[in-house]
Amino acid sequence: MNSESYSMGDRRIRRTKNLLKMHFIQLVKSKGYKNVTVTDIVEKADYNRSTFYLHFKDKEDLAEELLAEVLGELKLAFHKPFLETKVVDYNLILPSSNAFFKHFYDNRDFYSLLTLEDSIPRMNDKFFLKFKEVFEGIVYLDAANESIELEHYNTYKMYGSYGVILEWIHGGCKQSPEEIADNLLEIFKTNNSSFHFKKKS
Repeated sequence: MNSESYSMGDRRIRRTKNLLKMHFIQLVKSKGYKNVTVTDIVEKADYNRSTFYLHFKDKEDLAEELLAEVLGELKLAFHKPFLETKVVDYNLILPSSNAFFKHFYDNRDFYSLLTLEDSIPRMNDKFFLKFKEVFEGIVYLDAANESIELEHYNTYKMYGSYGVILEWIHGGCKQSPEEIADNLLEIFKTNNSSFHFKKKS
């Protein structure tokens, strides 16, 4: 078998697995994870059970591969715009170049599972750990390009970003990736020295 045949076979396998995953996501959204069966998946994808078991051991195997695949892409998407940059200047970041938010938007059906009570087991925990892993690699710099060593500063930045993205996901990703990236960037660039409480109406 030549390399072209192998390539076609690989594409066919990827296409089949992606279709099974896509329909699995839709079923979890409509029925809840516990109620989804292999039969449900193959019927919705218009395959037979033997095709499913050719690629996955069971529903849990499909779910684990799906989580690993999409969350693995999360870290790559975050770093992609900055691979050739030693120091990232907020003022030079273009929202349209931020692959991080595009990743969430392109996979919004998957990430919408974070909003479900009966979702993939430990999905929220695994998402948070991957998100934390991404932000743990950041060293924030002050105006003199010195590392900011203030205790809990990185944690504050990470949880703030996490909250914005979760709110975006819970709202159905109605803002575009460029809009949410620009909004978060403006938050990161804005300093404040005081606050007051809203007046009760």
